[in-house]
Amino acid sequence: MPNVFVRLLNDVFSLVFPNQCLGCGKELFANQKIICFFCELELPMTYFHLCDNKEMRHSININAQVNELYSLYFFKENSLLEILLYHLKYQQNKTIGQFLGQKLSVIIKAKNNHYNGIIGVPLHPKRKRKRGYNQMDIIGRSIANACGIPYVENILIRTKNTPALAKSTGNRAEIVRNAFALNPAKKLAAGHYLLIDDIFTTGATLKACSAVLLSDSTLQISIATIAFRE
Repeated sequence: MPNVFVRLLNDVFSLVFPNQCLGCGKELFANQKIICFFCELELPMTYFHLCDNKEMRHSININAQVNELYSLYFFKENSLLEILLYHLKYQQNKTIGQFLGQKLSVIIKAKNNHYNGIIGVPLHPKRKRKRGYNQMDIIGRSIANACGIPYVENILIRTKNTPALAKSTGNRAEIVRNAFALNPAKKLAAGHYLLIDDIFTTGATLKACSAVLLSDSTLQISIATIAFRE
C-alpha cells in the first residue's frame, strides 16, 4: 500500500512539475528520466564493442596488456552528450550517471566477459570535495547493479591534483605522470577488472591508471568509457 501511495504522489508531482528532455525540451513520459526516446536514438554509438578496435588501440598506443578497449558513444563539442556530462559533473544531476551506466551495462553484458570488479578513474580528494562526488562512482555503481559485478572503490587513488585535461594544452601524458597509485590500505584480489572513465580523448589518464593496476601481475584490465572524442 505505501508503494502505491508513493507512485500516486509521483504521478501528481509529474503532472504539476513535468520533467523535460534535456535534449529537445519536450515533456518526458513517466518512464523517461533524462531524455526522450527520439533524443536517445540520436546519441551516436561507436559500436566499438562489435570489432577488435585495433585502430583505436594503436592510435593511442595504450598498454598492450589491456585486454579490451571500447567506448559507448562518439563525443562531439556542443552535442547532447556533452550537455548530459556537464549536468552530471557540475549540476548535481546524478540520475544522468545512473542512466549512462545502464546504457554502458547493456554492452558489457553483451560482451559476456567475466569481470571480478569495476574500477572508476578517481578524482583528487580536493576536487571530489568541491564537486561533492566522483561522477565515475555514480556510473560505476549503476553498471555494477545492472551487471551483478562488484564496484571496487578507493583501490585506485589520485595523488596529484592535475588540471582538467579537457582544458589543458600541455602534454597530457606528462600531466598525469605519477598522478595515480594503488591504495596501500587496500588489497585487490587477483582477477580481471573493468576500468571505466567518462570521456576517452588521448587515453593518457586511462593509460596511467592501467599501468598502475598492471604493476600487480595478478591483475588483468579491460577499459570501457561512456564517450570517445573523435
